[in-house]
Order: sequence, then C-alpha cells, then structure tokens
Amino acid sequence: MGESAPEVRKLPLRRVIWGAFTLPWEHRGAVFRATAAPLLALIACTLLWELSSYYVSGINRVILSLIVYLPSLIATSWLAVTVHRLVLLEAPDAVMHFDTAFIRRVSIFAAVFFGIWVLFSGLTLLIASGVLNIFNPPRYVETSVDPGQIPRPMDLPVPFEWIVSLARLLAYWFVARVILMLPAIAIDRKPDLGAAWQASRRNGWRLAIVVGLLPWCLQHLVDLLYRDGASTIEFALLVVLGTLTIIFEVVALSLAYWELTLPEPPPTDPPA
Repeated sequence: MGESAPEVRKLPLRRVIWGAFTLPWEHRGAVFRATAAPLLALIACTLLWELSSYYVSGINRVILSLIVYLPSLIATSWLAVTVHRLVLLEAPDAVMHFDTAFIRRVSIFAAVFFGIWVLFSGLTLLIASGVLNIFNPPRYVETSVDPGQIPRPMDLPVPFEWIVSLARLLAYWFVARVILMLPAIAIDRKPDLGAAWQASRRNGWRLAIVVGLLPWCLQHLVDLLYRDGASTIEFALLVVLGTLTIIFEVVALSLAYWELTLPEPPPTDPPA
C-alpha cells in the first residue's frame, strides 16, 4: 500500500494574531528579561542610522547604511531567535550565553533571514517589471528636479504605487512559503526548505498576512504617531516603539510555526 499523504493543517489565523499580542503581554516580565539585551542593541543600531541619516547624504549615506546594516541584521536575528526560543521551547535559556552554539544559531538565522530578504526584494522587482513591460514601450517622467529620483513610467492605467504594492503582495506569498525555516533554525532544527514549503502548503496567504500584513499594519500605526517638527526625544521614542513591535511579529510567526509543524497545541503559558 502507498504512503498516505501528509496531513495538511489549516492555520488558525485569528488565534495566531490574537496570541501574538496577548502572550507577550500576559508574560511581559519573562519577555522583558529575555529580550532586553537584543532590544537595546537593535534600538541603538536603528537610532544611529535614523539620526545620522539627517546629517549625511550622497555616497556618505550609502557608506553609513552599509556600516550599520550588518550590526542591525545581527541584532534583529538575536532578538528573533530569543523570542522564538522563548515561545517554542519548553526550557529556553534563562540567561543567554554567548557560546559557540549561540553564535552558530544566530549566524545561520541571519544568513537565511538575509537570503529571504533578497528573495523578497528580487521578486518584487521582477513582478513589478513584468507588469510594467505589459505597457511597453514605457515613457518615463523626467527627473530634472532630483537626479537621484527613480524615473516613473507615464500613461499607466493605475498609479505606479499600486503596481509596486501588488508586486510586494505576490512576493509575500513566496516568502510565506519558506519563512518557517526561521523558527526552525531558532530551535536548532535543520533549515529545510522543502519541509518549510510542505508545512506551509495551502496556507500561503494566511502566512502572508502574518509576515506581511501584520508588520505593515503595526508600522503604519507607529507612523500615525509621527508629527512634523517632532523633537529628537519624540522621534527616539517612536523608534523604540517601532522596535518593540518586532516582538509581536516574531511571536505571531512562532505560533504559526507551532500550529503547522508541532504535534502539541500552542502554549498558553510561556516556557520560562
């Protein structure tokens, strides 16, 4: 007799989104103790970039972004790994030890995370270019005011921003099909692309909401608090608030991973 097809689970999206906010809040003490160090590191990197970018331009700004990007990537990976382990493991590390296992875990996570970002950016560009080529030959807006501005096609039946948004939406579906590799790496499982693709089967759009729409909504909620002429302190507080939202996003992905890959029900209490 042939092997039975693997079980296809339906991601309970409402429960995952709700748990992304309630779980960290109910156990905020444990979350704060576990994430304080990586949060401070990421906030420092973000503030350095945001504040410095006001005073530099041109090639100096490009150099600055390259200098800050690697520490930011490592800090983001450190924070995400910490949150994933806090949610998914029965006995997460109470104190993070900077040993070989930690360095290896965060390094692999950062490399795969960067690869997924490259995949998203490349797919967005490819899809948007494909849509624009439908209106071939394109004519472009002149950029005499700002030589660094990207020229935009003219005579499109829809706004250019809509095309880019559509491209990002479709790219998020592909990202969602492979994103489950990240929580697997965080708990020292093999970063298996095939397993992630199989586990996300028939849940691509639900996962796209978790990894795409949820972060977009949280970022825009933070942006609504920004006002013209804001002081440096106000701006810094918004940066801190925006960084804190990453915790909710990572918890949502952890719960989605639990629902789609692990046999037990998702946790109601934090392992710590």
